[in-house]
Order: sequence, then structure tokens, then C-alpha cells
Amino acid sequence: MTKEEKYLALLPQIQALLAGETDEVARMSNIVAMLNSEFGFWWTGFYRVASSEELVLGPFQGPVACMRIAKGRGVCGTSWNEERTVIVPDVELFPGHIACSSESRSEIVVPCWKRGRIAAVLDIDSKDLNTFDEVDRKYLEEVASLLYGKERDIWFAAGCFWGAQKFFKLVDGVVFTEVGFANGWEIDPTYKQVYTDETGHAECVHVRYDPEKVSLERLVNLFLNMIDPFSLNKQGEDEGTRYRTGVYYDNGEDREVIKTVLGSFENKAGRKSAVELQPLRCFYKAEEYHQNYLDKNPGGYCHLSPAIFELARMKPHE
Repeated sequence: MTKEEKYLALLPQIQALLAGETDEVARMSNIVAMLNSEFGFWWTGFYRVASSEELVLGPFQGPVACMRIAKGRGVCGTSWNEERTVIVPDVELFPGHIACSSESRSEIVVPCWKRGRIAAVLDIDSKDLNTFDEVDRKYLEEVASLLYGKERDIWFAAGCFWGAQKFFKLVDGVVFTEVGFANGWEIDPTYKQVYTDETGHAECVHVRYDPEKVSLERLVNLFLNMIDPFSLNKQGEDEGTRYRTGVYYDNGEDREVIKTVLGSFENKAGRKSAVELQPLRCFYKAEEYHQNYLDKNPGGYCHLSPAIFELARMKPHE
């Protein structure tokens, strides 16, 4: 197989492997493993953006590496600073090269974009000169795009998470859901702990969606129509701070979208809702028993009316 044929075969395998996995480190780790297995590069790994001025070492395969790299320094720092893929035929000739190992002879660094900004770089080194070319650039940029993908994430607290998860799974454009506990102070709580209302957590559904198929505006509107937005700490017969309603985001741009939708809804209603709008501080996945609960238990408890699920199934134009 040619190098291009190897990349073409590898890309769908990486995409399939990453499907459904939300953890960044896990995704990075398997991308590295698959690239290393296929091509046997001397060093393959990621550096994550740790601050506005520094990269920090992420998952990698190969010899010990530099743990932190300043923006603009070395090949990785240059790729991040200049927002472009950098191919270096001979690292000794690269201005400001950081010599983590004398065995590295050539290198390619590819920025990984997440919502309009670089969140990491993919760094690959070879023991040979002139290893990387435009074929590597083309396909490694595709690989890098798979790390974060086009999907986006949002978290909804909508009362009991069993019915809420079933609801969002029915929405066209939602590609992944999981239930858990959000924005409390207890680290990695159990369901029994959250049930006491002493952890500060809300039952929550993590929703990953394809913005080309469903907008954040639509998801928030569906959420507001699914819940009782004016009920404080109570949905259906479920009562307690763990059943409060809220929308939690991980991006400032999303906050403005949600704020606009929520404000429009409240203006039409003529009163303030009980829905809290906050950045996501933490989210802990609930026990496996709770994941897709109503799929496993079709007759199980659900505080939502059966009719509300038809709303989730409807297309935007219907």
C-alpha cells in the first residue's frame, strides 16, 4: 500500500473508534495508537493548550518528551502561534528548534481546532530526514479534525434524567447522550449521594449534537417545552435541588445563544423562569444502570407525558 492508501484506510477506522467517546484524553490516546501502529513513527503525540501562552504534553507514544512548550517556541509552539501545519524536513535547521532528543530528525505539527480556536496540536517526529510531505499534511489535518469533530456539547438539567435522556435521543441531529450529575461540590458522587440533596449536583443529560442538523437554539427551545420552566426544584412529582432545571455550557458563544432564547421565552411568558444558566463546572457520569434507562426498562418510571416525546421526533418545519 502507498502512504496515501494507508491514510485512506485509517481515517474511517479512527472515526469509528472515536464514535460515542466524549473524553478528550481517551480520543487522543487512540488516535496516537492507531497512527503509531500503522506508520511506526518514532514519536507521535499531542500537546494540549494549557493557557494562552503554553502547551502541555498530552497522550503520546515514543521516548520521553518535553512536558511544556511556550507559544511561538519550537515547531509545536510555532504551529500554534501561526495557526498552520508546519513541516520540517530537518529539525536542526528550524529556527528555535527545541532539542528534546537528538534522535528526532524531521517533524510535522498539525493544529487541532475546536470551535474556532486551536485546542491542541498533533506532533509527529521521525528519525529520518525529509519524512513528511504534502500527503502527510493533507491526511494528518483530516485526522486532527476528528479529535474534536464538528459536534458540539450542551448539558441540560430537566428533572429526572431517565425521561430527559430518552427525549433528547429522539431529536434528529443528536448524536450522543449520557446522564450524570452536574455543578455540585461532591467529587464523583454516586446516585445515592446525589439523592440526599447534599452534594449540590443536579441530575443532568449531556447532549452531543451535529450543528449542521440541529441548532442549539432548537435544542434549548425543545428543552423549555419539555420541562415546567417556572417550577423551582421540582419537575412532575420529583422534588429537590437535584431536580432543578438548568442549561450548562462550556463555551461563551453558547451562553449568548442560550441567553437570547431563554430571554425571548421569558418575555413571551411575561415572567422569569426558574431555569439557571451557568458554565459547566463539572459533570460526573452516573452509574451504568441509569444510562438509557427507559430503553432497558420500557415500562419504567418517567415524569414526562408520552405526548411530549412526539415533540422531540418532529422536524423543525413541522
